[in-house]
Amino acid sequence: MMRVGVGQSQKTVLADALEDATTIAMGNAQLAKADLAVVFATVDYQADYGGLFHTIHEISGCDHLVGCSGMSVLTSAGEFEGEPAVAVLVLRSDDVSAMPFLVSSDDSSTIGAAIRESISSKFRENSLLVVLPDVRSISPEALVHQLGEDGVRLPIVGAAASGSPDGQYIYGWHDKEVVEAGVAGMLLTGAFHTEIGVAQGCQPIGRPMQITRADGNVIYEVDGNPALDSLQVALESLTAEDLRQSGRVVFIGIAMDKENLAPRRGDFLVRNLVGYDKESGAIAVSEGVSSDQIIQFHLRNSSSANKEIQEIVLDLHERTRERPPAFGMYFNCLGRGKGLYGKANHDIQIIKQRFPDLPIIGFFGNAEFAPIGGRNFAHAYTGALVLCSDG
Repeated sequence: MMRVGVGQSQKTVLADALEDATTIAMGNAQLAKADLAVVFATVDYQADYGGLFHTIHEISGCDHLVGCSGMSVLTSAGEFEGEPAVAVLVLRSDDVSAMPFLVSSDDSSTIGAAIRESISSKFRENSLLVVLPDVRSISPEALVHQLGEDGVRLPIVGAAASGSPDGQYIYGWHDKEVVEAGVAGMLLTGAFHTEIGVAQGCQPIGRPMQITRADGNVIYEVDGNPALDSLQVALESLTAEDLRQSGRVVFIGIAMDKENLAPRRGDFLVRNLVGYDKESGAIAVSEGVSSDQIIQFHLRNSSSANKEIQEIVLDLHERTRERPPAFGMYFNCLGRGKGLYGKANHDIQIIKQRFPDLPIIGFFGNAEFAPIGGRNFAHAYTGALVLCSDG
């Protein structure tokens, strides 16, 4: 059985904030000693990150620490945007083991291989890989490609670490080590069950269509008609207000499970439209596609994001009725939060409505990781909610 607790603090001195947050987390978990601590801290404390392990170990007794910096962090208590905050999760279990790691390399092409080698001895069929990369050392898409796209055998979740608004002061940590330009993370293995929801902040427009001719990332025909014509039909269904709220930017949703002929929110991988050709009627997207895939055009705005996160959380609540989660991780995009909704704590309040007593930790990242349709992907403008239950 997993024993988990979270705590947070906004004290201005890191050692004091860590002491507060860890004490709260240990009390909430009713633990005398923890196996693992997950820690996210804003860059306000970056000069003192080297003291993370000592303070956490003194209070929790845990020998393993993992986490990263975040421009903003979050817990069950709220989303702490634009202000100093530390978030701590402590875990103890006889049935679930956590193997934290920190990989740093001057060669981005070898980072994924180094991670796979570091976790190979602990990998089991029932595993979950959490990654917290610095995007200055490796692109999110390249990391997924190197680690593997099989989201059934090894689902990948997490977010890219963030720092100051100018993209500086991005750190990852593992036990006593703190570095820039690396990938922190952990492999969870054992008797546990995972459910993942991906909120991409979009609403479908028009209707689902099937690709009938494509090459690489170029769609030529859908339902036997030029793809550009289908986009125009979808746009004609929108009001001027729809377009204004979305910034006049249209996205495409690609259903990743070809067996699912009636995809809904959460079944689509949302990607950018990157070009079109009037002569051929083709459109280009920022993802490889193939014939027979279902697609649907999407808009991203605050109202669609609000509706989607509510649907995603409700679906997760239904899926976990027989296995109530022991803890959650929520990896939110820097482009969401107050900037999207115009108010604080939007997503965490919706999550807490369905999971009022659930310990949750997370932060606002530069990219998000979660599988869709059994394949691992890197996302943007996304909230990835990961729920872990006892097996």
